Amino acid sequence: MSSEFAVRVQGLGKHYQIYDKPHQRLAQMLWRGRRRFYRDFEALRDVSFELPRGGTLGIIGRNGAGKSTLLQIVCGTLTPSEGTVEVKGRIGALLELGTGFNPEFSGRDNLRLNAAIHGLSDSQLDERLDDILAFADLGEFIDQPVKTYSSGMYVRLAFAVVVHVDPDILVVDEALAVGDAMFQAKCMTRMRRLLDDGTSLLFTSHDVAMVKAICARTLWLERGHVRASGDTAVVTRAYSQDWIDEANRMRLPVGANAAPTQESPEPLLEPSLAHLPRTGSGAAQFVSIGWRGPQGLADRHVCDYGEALRLRARVRVSAPCSRLVVSYHIKDRASQHLLGSHTRQHPQVYGRQWLAGDELVVEFSFAAVLHAADYSVTMLIASIGDVAQYTDAVFLDWVEDAALLTVQPRAVFPLSDLVELDNDLHVVVAQADR
Repeated sequence: MSSEFAVRVQGLGKHYQIYDKPHQRLAQMLWRGRRRFYRDFEALRDVSFELPRGGTLGIIGRNGAGKSTLLQIVCGTLTPSEGTVEVKGRIGALLELGTGFNPEFSGRDNLRLNAAIHGLSDSQLDERLDDILAFADLGEFIDQPVKTYSSGMYVRLAFAVVVHVDPDILVVDEALAVGDAMFQAKCMTRMRRLLDDGTSLLFTSHDVAMVKAICARTLWLERGHVRASGDTAVVTRAYSQDWIDEANRMRLPVGANAAPTQESPEPLLEPSLAHLPRTGSGAAQFVSIGWRGPQGLADRHVCDYGEALRLRARVRVSAPCSRLVVSYHIKDRASQHLLGSHTRQHPQVYGRQWLAGDELVVEFSFAAVLHAADYSVTMLIASIGDVAQYTDAVFLDWVEDAALLTVQPRAVFPLSDLVELDNDLHVVVAQADR
């Protein structure tokens, strides 16, 4: 990655004048600023970041945080109220659905129009037309008016053009969320190829897992301000913890969402969790988490592929609670969740009314079916009634990096998948007549 920047934003701000009634806009013009008939809304304030050439930056935040406004300013479709934006190279932008499309034109005509907007000449487009059409895969709809397209078809056409104009900077604003699973996978593959070729990426999505999979660094916007910026694993962890705290505030009585208290030193062979990042209401808390072995619990373990593992956790209840679910999640270095499990199907945990002072020990046993690498374990305790949508989930304790796991290399050539299951294989052979 070059030290030269592709995008540099300094002190960026965007303000809007909000009028409650239509006639106030006219009154503001007539009074020539001597009276104020509007409310000032700050969509962005003092936003600064730098995207290195060949780098990847994710932008996360809740609805209304200013993500789309920021990307539109970078792409030049909005003018900032203050601050500066420097862009070096051609931008390929996939912003709001339908941006740059004429709904009365056919998909083919809009394709040519969009390619011209991105700087492709007629001869360049003719060379790439077949590839673009194949990628979009719209069939006979390519010659139908775009106003008849579904949102997914919009994205297919727009993304197909953007990734074939050889952009120096690719800007994607949440658009992939409306595509089907197969098209999303195709888009991800194409984006990774562009990144390998040195394309810079600005990417915003509500899917934090997708941000973690693609972006090395992340910017967290909150109400137009920069809440955090830095390594993706660090920023997304803080973002997730903030989301947990907010979810608990919405579902718990005032004053019930206290942070987990620090535990007293644990007995020998049970690693303390006092130094680990955690959040939750504190009604039930992990006392210890570790890999169980002959000598007790260890917060770090080195194993071979296929080795039987036992992950053990002790939980202490400090306030009455019910419908408890204890779960673990194994993550790679990019904080991508690879595998995990939970206690929802176990009535001795989920079906019991827990009282202050109760304790329980859960132990998950599974095989190390991961390829050689370093992994970390996140564990959480939640009270969940709606196990289908988690609409009522209250998070009691959430501990990041509670245990570490190193899987050693093996002699067998590994598959490309990160998780390789050891299946029971049944083979039937029909032998030919000899």
